[in-house]
Amino acid sequence: MYLKGYKIVSENKKEYTLPKWDFGGDKPYTNRIWNIILADIKAIAENAYPLRVYDLDTSDETYIMLTNRKELENWLTNDF
Repeated sequence: MYLKGYKIVSENKKEYTLPKWDFGGDKPYTNRIWNIILADIKAIAENAYPLRVYDLDTSDETYIMLTNRKELENWLTNDF
């Protein structure tokens, strides 16, 4: 079974899906696509915040609100 990941919705309603996995391995090209998705999310402009992060692997509609880039980095480092 594969995990679906997270849906991240910006203030301007643009949606990103970040899988909970990467392609693994110890070579940089093995997780190239995952890194591209992550780079797109990290490049979201400050005026597109807050971001709402939904866990697609749970049935509830709760979300985490990230109000700035520092909170996004903190979430990626500690909670992801």
